[in-house]
Amino acid sequence: MPLRRSHANAFTLLEMIIAMGVLALLLAGIFSVAKSTMELSSDLAAGQERAMMKQNFIDFLRRSFRGLPGGAEIRLDNRSIGGTYIPSLTIVNGGASFSPSEALPPETAIELTAEQRPGGYLRVMLRVMDDQQTQALRTGQTVRPSAKQATLPLMDQVSRFEWKLYDGYSGRWENLWKDPRRPLMAELNVQLDDGQPLRAVFWIPPVVAPQNPLLGVPPNPNDPNNPNLPNDPNNPPPLNPGSP
Repeated sequence: MPLRRSHANAFTLLEMIIAMGVLALLLAGIFSVAKSTMELSSDLAAGQERAMMKQNFIDFLRRSFRGLPGGAEIRLDNRSIGGTYIPSLTIVNGGASFSPSEALPPETAIELTAEQRPGGYLRVMLRVMDDQQTQALRTGQTVRPSAKQATLPLMDQVSRFEWKLYDGYSGRWENLWKDPRRPLMAELNVQLDDGQPLRAVFWIPPVVAPQNPLLGVPPNPNDPNNPNLPNDPNNPPPLNPGSP
């Protein structure tokens, strides 16, 4: 009897050990599934955030290009910083175009550029240029950023940021533009740390010279207010209906 009782106790202890092992395996599996689910949800949320950031940036650029006033100028340059060429797209006399708030004063400019950040990525931003910096830009001088400049960050963690402008005369895409005439289109190539490239093309409204709507229109012979009517007794101007 004591031997049977000891065997029973041993089996009970073994069953408890096996049950605890199975429970540990189940808990580890549940924890692993929960961790994978949280990581997947975090990746999906990060992907949606990046996609929304890029879409909002593209929408802002499209509205800004479409709203360019007739007197606005477009300039594109590239600066070498740390062995990396960073584009600088500058809009002079843009008014409310590209401005995040109110219209900018005349003879000022707003610069769409990027700066290097720790880790090798870029930060895309808007930078407002005053009249002195704008004048220096027009005369071909080097424009140095000032600590007093208003700066608005637009996108972080950018691994690629390139601009090209389409020349309608040559039919080529140019990465430099200092011509006073406007390009026909602008091309943006941007990529964030997710590794997904994005290419967007923007239409740039041309500059249309104002025209006199009456220019080239012959005088109306039935208009009594036309001072250029000939003095023809056989074809007198019509009387004013209110006259006797």
